Amino acid sequence: MTIAVADAGGVPLQLHRHAFPASAEIALGKARTAALFSKDTAGLEAAANVADGAARTALLSAPFVLMRGGVPIIVNGQCVGAVGVSGVLADQDEQVARAGVAAVTGAPSP
Repeated sequence: MTIAVADAGGVPLQLHRHAFPASAEIALGKARTAALFSKDTAGLEAAANVADGAARTALLSAPFVLMRGGVPIIVNGQCVGAVGVSGVLADQDEQVARAGVAAVTGAPSP
């Protein structure tokens, strides 16, 4: 598993890698995407995958990672950074990212 932390502008602050090399790029991309959009990447992935014709397919060609596992760090209503995780199943990536955000903000862990 790889865990990346980025600031509000998506700039990497910390990276901890224990998985295959590509997971570092994916985790960094998830953190960057969550920070820049101030949204969970799971929601962005869902928006790009809508099957009723309302999908945001333009997002698929943008330089963002639209996969579960990126969670913004919100403090007092402002995005101050994000955590991105890669290397396990998508729902596990997201669960670990949420735990990381909870650890940073002092919020209860999911």
